[in-house]
Amino acid sequence: MTAAMLLAATVTAAFGQQNNDTGNPRRAHKGWRLVWAEEFDGESLDTSSWSRCAAGNADWMRHMSPLDSLCRVEEGTLRLYGIRTPEGMDDERPCLTGGIDSKGKRSLRTGRIDVRARFDCAQGFWPAIWLMPDSDIGWPRGGEIDIMEHLNFDTIAYQTVHSPATQRHDEGLPPNSGTAPIDPDVFNTYSVIFTADSIQFLINDRPTHSYPRLQPDREDQFPFKDHAFYVILSAQLGGSWVGKIDLDQLPVMMEIDYVRFYEKRK
Repeated sequence: MTAAMLLAATVTAAFGQQNNDTGNPRRAHKGWRLVWAEEFDGESLDTSSWSRCAAGNADWMRHMSPLDSLCRVEEGTLRLYGIRTPEGMDDERPCLTGGIDSKGKRSLRTGRIDVRARFDCAQGFWPAIWLMPDSDIGWPRGGEIDIMEHLNFDTIAYQTVHSPATQRHDEGLPPNSGTAPIDPDVFNTYSVIFTADSIQFLINDRPTHSYPRLQPDREDQFPFKDHAFYVILSAQLGGSWVGKIDLDQLPVMMEIDYVRFYEKRK
């Protein structure tokens, strides 16, 4: 059995199957028009909309791997895994993770994004749903919108925006981050509504945190109005924020039911 086949068998045995009712996305929100939806109803990743996250030096991407077994579409959901590196693989990293993004393929300039997801808990596991500028703008100049981040065994989700002003800790800024209680064992819908003047976070359609554009404009305070954003779904392991990885608690899974983009009806 090859390493890839062994990995597929391992993750299939470790997690049960689960079906979820996604409802009618076109009727989900009054006053909003659905412009694109990924329901993960096929048998493989739609590469016209998604790319695999590459490995890199940042904490969130340090363990990313292109192995297909770490990114699987089945039973109507996308399943992203974090695992111990299988024996026999030519990879010195102790663990591997899966992630996808829609850069250059699916983006939204203003509107609403809903992502319905659930995830396991483990020491060092850091699943995230977030947005980055769909253009070549150096971080943090173009801004970052973190719709959901979860750490370890927390019963809260973190929702945050980053900009040059927040990274400098400029005085007089509104709070750029908030938390809200969740049950991580079940599916929750994580959302953001972003306009030219504000960013509103929601969980299960309930407002949780907002970040306004200041008037008059402050330098680098609200770059989110200037360009479109793409979405990243990442099952991350380890880093300075989430802490040390407990390899004995792997494998772990992040499961996504759908991703939906909306625009305000005119």
